[in-house]
Amino acid sequence: MSQSIFKKRNSSATAQQLAKMREELVIIGEKERVLRERSASREVYRYLLDAHRVAAWQNADEDVLNIPPIGKGESNHLAV
Repeated sequence: MSQSIFKKRNSSATAQQLAKMREELVIIGEKERVLRERSASREVYRYLLDAHRVAAWQNADEDVLNIPPIGKGESNHLAV
């Protein structure tokens, strides 16, 4: 009789432990899904940013691209 009670308690504890582990696995899976989505979003953002840069570079005026070099004695600090 006592063995039967022990087995029931043990199986109940095991079932609770398995349920908790399943719950943790679901949470981990959800976190992984969110991280994959964020990674994909960052990849799309980088692609769009690169495409924008290429388009902006092709449409830029020559005046914008012709920046005079810094002469001798001049520093690259902004004027105050």
